[in-house]
Parts: sequence; structure tokens; C-alpha cells
Amino acid sequence: MEGIVGRFIPSEWTYRNGSLSDCHLVQLEEYTQKYVNLKQQVAGAFNLGVRKIERVENPYLWGQYLLRKEELETNGFVREMELFHDTSIHNVQSIVETNLDWRLARRVKYGQGVSFSQSPAYANKESSRSNGTNRAFILTKVLVQNSEPVYSSVLLPSKGHDTTVGNCGKVYVKYYDDEFYPTYIIYYTSR
Repeated sequence: MEGIVGRFIPSEWTYRNGSLSDCHLVQLEEYTQKYVNLKQQVAGAFNLGVRKIERVENPYLWGQYLLRKEELETNGFVREMELFHDTSIHNVQSIVETNLDWRLARRVKYGQGVSFSQSPAYANKESSRSNGTNRAFILTKVLVQNSEPVYSSVLLPSKGHDTTVGNCGKVYVKYYDDEFYPTYIIYYTSR
């Protein structure tokens, strides 16, 4: 796996030739273009206070994601989407170290997996109120090969599908490990 991580390491990462188990959160400076773009993308959607943005550098999770992407591509076209997952700030460290875990999903309106949305406003609105007002968006790379629409909770997508899509395309639900990678953590105050 070190080979694939070394060949496809994101250029903005500070990680270089360390251990695959090294996991870092790198805080973005407010004046960087990436920070400004992410803040506009999130705060522009609705009125909230972005407090901090961090980039996730986890070579092990990145390598697992790349291997899964390569495996899916042998079966045809794979879309790589950037989607939002909303969570409590208390879950961030676990997510950064071990990734989002579909087995811990409690809100399963459109499937018993990890839910994502293209819209930060929708992700915030559908987030569990137990997450409080100090929350985090996890901006995530998500692999989608074959999706199917659902109108209520399902245990797994039907044969030949890896993703379910609910609420007219507002919610994507993933069921299998390594088909998503957390790229940025956006800490914010929900209103």
C-alpha cells in the first residue's frame, strides 16, 4: 500500500515518507484560497459561524480509499463526489483516525449506512439535534459506481448497487468500508 500512497499523495499534504499510521490534522490559515472557498461554500449556504478548518492527512485511510477506487474501476466507471457529513465535534478524532463507520449510524431514514449530502445546509438540517450547536462538517470524497433511489430505510442496496440515493438526490448513503475518505473538517456553530 505504501507504493500507491507514495504515488498518489495529495500535493498539499505535509506528510512525506512517514509511517502509514501517521495521522495529522493540519489547520488551514484563514487567508488561504482553500479556506476562503470552503468557508464560502459552507457559510454561503446559510447563516452559520465557521470557526476553523482542518485538512485530514491519514495515509492509511487514503491508501485504503485508493485501493478500493482502483478495484471499483476494474468494474467500470466510478464517480468521485465531494459530499458533506455533519457530526458532533466529539466524533471528529475517531473519524479522522478510523473513518466514518456505517455501523454507528443512528439516523437511517434512507438506509443503514453513512449519509452524505451535496448541500451543507441539508446536512446541517438533517443532523441529529444531540450533536449540539458546536458541530463539524466532514467534507468527504465519496466513490459512487451504481446508485439506486430509495424512499425508506433499507438494510443494504440491491445487488449490483453500492449507494442508495434518497430525497430526490439530496442524500447519498454508503454501506461499504473504504468508499469514502474525510478530506476536511469544518468546525462551525449551528444556528
